[in-house]
Amino acid sequence: MDTSKNFKPYKPIHNSGKILIIDNQLFTKSLINIGLEQELKEKQYQVFYLQFPYNNKSDIHHIIRYVAQNAFDGIIIINDAPYLKTLVAYKNTLPPIVLVNHFSLDFVCVHFDHLLIGHQITKYLIDKSHSKIAILLNNETLTSTMLLLQGYKQALLRASIAIEPRYIIHGCFTYQHARSAVNKLINSTKSPTAIICTDHFSLNYLNKNNYKEQHHQLPDSMVLGALHQANENKAKLTKPLTISYFSASKELKYNELDSLCRINKPLFKMGQKSAALLCELIENTIKPIKRCTIINTESMFY
Repeated sequence: MDTSKNFKPYKPIHNSGKILIIDNQLFTKSLINIGLEQELKEKQYQVFYLQFPYNNKSDIHHIIRYVAQNAFDGIIIINDAPYLKTLVAYKNTLPPIVLVNHFSLDFVCVHFDHLLIGHQITKYLIDKSHSKIAILLNNETLTSTMLLLQGYKQALLRASIAIEPRYIIHGCFTYQHARSAVNKLINSTKSPTAIICTDHFSLNYLNKNNYKEQHHQLPDSMVLGALHQANENKAKLTKPLTISYFSASKELKYNELDSLCRINKPLFKMGQKSAALLCELIENTIKPIKRCTIINTESMFY
C-alpha cells in the first residue's frame, strides 16, 4: 500500500515564520548551523531542531505529522540520512525542502563538488612531482567519500600514474586509525611521498549508540594522527612526507597544521546559502527547476 497517496499536496496557505532543521551531523553546532541560523534570523524566522531516529519506513509519518502540527514554512536537512529515499515519495505533501552537504537529484540541495575537490588536490601534488600519493578515507559508503576517491583516481590516470590499491586506506576515522595507517605506509616497501587526509565534515549522527562510540572524534583528529606519526618516523623517510587535508576555515590554527597543504570547505558560507535558497523557495522568487547549487572550495596550498 502506497501511503503517500493518502496525503494531500502541500499548499503554502500559512506563514508561521518557523523553519525546521533536521540535523544529521555527528558534531553539533557546526559552522553550517551558525551560517543557517544567522541567515534565518535576519529573515525573522524561528528555528526548530530535530534529530530523527529512523528504524523503519513507517517512521517517516512522524516527520509529516510533526511538520503539519507546527505548520513549518520550510525544512532544511543537513547531511545524508537513510530516510531520505523514503521521504521522496512524500515531498509534495511537505513545505519546501533544501538538503545541505549532500547531493540528491530528488531535492533542491547545496553541496560541494567532491569529485572536483579530489581531483584538484591530487593534481596539485602531482604537479609538485609526487607520483606515490596515498589517500586516507573515512566512511566509504558516503557519496562524498566515493566522489573524492573517484577524483583522486582520475587525476592519477590522467597523469599516467598507476593506481596503487595499497595507497587507498579505508576506515580512517580517528587519530589512532590515522597513526596506524601512516605507520604501515611508511614501513612498506614502496612508501608514499604524499598523503591526502579526507575530511570528516559529512559524518552523520545516526543513533545514540553510534554517537557514544564516536563522540571523541574531532574534525582534525585524523590529520593530526597522520602528522604525528610521520614526525615520529622521520628517520625512515628519504624526504619529508607531504600531508594535505581539508579545513572548515581559512583562518590560521596557530599549531602544526598551519604548515600543511589544505583545501578550505566554507561550511559557514554553505549554511548561509542554504538558508537563503530556502527563503527564495518559500517566497517563490526562484523557478522550481533550479535543483542544485554548488559551493566551490578555496585552495590554500603552501
